[in-house]
Amino acid sequence: MKLFTDLMISAFPIIILAGFWWYFMRRFRGTQAKQLDYMAQVKTYLTEHLAETRRLNDSLERIATALEKKDH
Repeated sequence: MKLFTDLMISAFPIIILAGFWWYFMRRFRGTQAKQLDYMAQVKTYLTEHLAETRRLNDSLERIATALEKKDH
């Protein structure tokens, strides 16, 4: 019985460390999934913003061309 008690006492810190490690790994996995979702939203926003900026630039170019023709 003393051997079992000694074994449990010596293994207790390792079990506690393994528990902390397991807890933080699961917590990190959830955080990482949230970050990936956020990055996907940012990518979508930037893609839409770039398309809108190109559309605006095309419109401004047409306006500038029309104004140049009007001046001549």
